[in-house]
Amino acid sequence: MTLSINASAVPTIRDGSPAGDTLLAALQELVPTLRERALEAEASGRIPEATVTRLTEIGAFRAVVPERFGGLELPFPYVPQIFRILGRGCSSTSWCMGFLVYHNFQFAHFPLKAQEEVWGTRGFSMAPGQVMPSGKAVQVDGGYRISGRWGYATGIYHGDWMLLSAPTERRDGDTEMRRFFIPVDHFTILDTWDVVAMKATGSHDVTIENEFVPAHRSLLVSDLREMRAEGLSHNVGPLWRVPLLSFMVLGCVGPFVGAAEALLEIVTDVMKTKVGAYSGDRQKGLMSQHIRIGRLAVQLDAIIRLWEGHVEETWDEVRQCRTLSRGRRAEVRAVASHVAHACFGIIDELSRCVGSRSFYADNPIQRFHRDMSSLSTHALFEEDHLANLYGAMRLGQELPQHAMI
Repeated sequence: MTLSINASAVPTIRDGSPAGDTLLAALQELVPTLRERALEAEASGRIPEATVTRLTEIGAFRAVVPERFGGLELPFPYVPQIFRILGRGCSSTSWCMGFLVYHNFQFAHFPLKAQEEVWGTRGFSMAPGQVMPSGKAVQVDGGYRISGRWGYATGIYHGDWMLLSAPTERRDGDTEMRRFFIPVDHFTILDTWDVVAMKATGSHDVTIENEFVPAHRSLLVSDLREMRAEGLSHNVGPLWRVPLLSFMVLGCVGPFVGAAEALLEIVTDVMKTKVGAYSGDRQKGLMSQHIRIGRLAVQLDAIIRLWEGHVEETWDEVRQCRTLSRGRRAEVRAVASHVAHACFGIIDELSRCVGSRSFYADNPIQRFHRDMSSLSTHALFEEDHLANLYGAMRLGQELPQHAMI
C-alpha cells in the first residue's frame, strides 16, 4: 500500500534534474543517521562534523551555487525539499545546514568580485547569517567600518563567512540599511546559546570591532530585497529571479514539514505495539486512535500540498520571466507562516498520543516537539503580522515599502 505521507520517500520534483534527484536521494539515506546523532548534536551544541562532511561530499552546499563556479544551480523546488528531508532526521541539522545551503543564493546577489572571492576556491560557501540589523557601519574610503554585536549566528562553528545587516552612515550623513559579509574568524563568538530547544544550531552571539569591509562585500538591503542587486546582472537564470524572502520562507518551513512527517511515522509505529497499562487494550485497535491518526495524516497531506503548490507556482512564474508582485510575495509569506503553525499543531497533538514515555531525553518525540515549539516563535513565522499584511493587500490597501516581503 502506497500512502501520500511517507517519511521514507524521496520527494519527486516536476521537471527536475538528475543532479537534484541524486542529491535528494542521498539526503534521504542520511535521515536514520541524523536521528541517531541528534542526541550527540544536542549535547555538544553543534552539528556533528561527520554530518557536515557527508553533506559536503554529496554536494548539498553546491545546490544553489551558479554552474560557472562549479555549483549545481538546481531548480528552486529542490531547495525546500533539502530542508524537509533533513528535518525528518534532526530539526537543528535541517535549520542550520539548510541556511548554510540557502546563503549561497544570497551571495549570488553581490558584485561579481565578491562572488569570485566567496566561491572561487572551493565552489561553495558555508556562511551563517543574521537577519535582524544591529551594530553600526560608517562609509569610509574604499568601503565601510563596522562594529557591533549580532545574535542568532546559526551555524557559526561551521562557517567561513558571516552575513549580517547594519544601519550605515553615508558620507552625506544619511543612514541606509546595508548587508555585509565578513570572514567568520574575524568575529568573537560569545557563549550565549543556553536554550532548551534547537540546541545544536549553535546560534550564539558574535561581536566585531572597527572592522574594515571592502565595498564589494556590501549591498543595500533594499536592492537585495527588490532584486536590483548588481550580482543579478551576472546570474540571469530563473533561479535568480525568485525573490529573496520568498525563496527563504518557502524553504525554511521545510523543517516543520519534515518533523511532522517523522512524528507521524514514529507515533504510528509506537501505536502498532502499544498496550494500555490498565485496560490491556491494543492501541492500534481503538477507534479513537484510528480517528486521530487518520485525521492528522489528512491534515498533513493537505498542508504539504498547499506548500508544494506555492513552491511550484512561484517557480512557474519566474520560469515564465514574470516578476512576483508585492501582493503575491505577501501571500507567500502568509502561506509559509500558516504551513509552519499548522505543522506544529499536528506535531503537538501527535506528541500527546503515546504517554509520558515520550519525554525521556533519548526519545525523538520530545526533541521534535521542543524544537518545533521553539522554532514556531521565530519572527519569520509571525502569523498575525503576516496575515495582517496579506489581508490588507486583499482589501486594496498599499503595503508599506519597508514591508519584509
